[in-house]
Amino acid sequence: MSNISLLLAVLVVSAGATAAPVLSVNSTAAIPGSTVQVAVRYTTDTNAPSLQFDLLYATNYLATGTPTGGDALADHQVASSEPAPGVRRVLIFSFSNALLTNGVLAFVPFTIATNAPDHDEALTLSNVVVSTLQANQVLAYSSNGVLTIAVPPQITSVVRTNSGARVQLVGTSGREYRLEAQTNVAALQWTPLATNIAVNGLAEFNDATPAAFSSRFYRAALAR
Repeated sequence: MSNISLLLAVLVVSAGATAAPVLSVNSTAAIPGSTVQVAVRYTTDTNAPSLQFDLLYATNYLATGTPTGGDALADHQVASSEPAPGVRRVLIFSFSNALLTNGVLAFVPFTIATNAPDHDEALTLSNVVVSTLQANQVLAYSSNGVLTIAVPPQITSVVRTNSGARVQLVGTSGREYRLEAQTNVAALQWTPLATNIAVNGLAEFNDATPAAFSSRFYRAALAR
């Protein structure tokens, strides 16, 4: 009887336990000279109306701007500062004690220098503080992200073959690229044909369908 009672007690405690909040930075990709919105997401079942975090980044090729709130916010304010180079501090709070929910806490804009080379930039969360309605700090976990700076690939040749066309592009070794096609160069939607990884800076694609069209245009983009 005592063993059964102990088991029931353990089950009750486990069922009522709450998971620690998790902040995570979405990984994304962008080209030099552009500005990209990096999402910081929030997952929780904790009743917390406010939090703060620092997002750390290298300043060689990146600069940040003012964050905007996401769908995890209700009646919340978003404040931000740069207490040091390479540190974007974000504070989220509510005068009405509205609770944060699951979703995107904030979008942090990053502007990439026009001379940035093709590489990955680490985006690291630090100084994460989550506060309850009673102003108690809650243990929180964080998951970092990567901003991939991808120099756009260049199509260098399109050659007709017996089976269709062979398209070659120059990119960054190890990057995966996607070849897309259209019959109208001004079209809004392009048809993905295939993906390939650049080896020694080159990626090659074979298109077996151009014979069915009077004209055929190609473009390439980073696949992931």
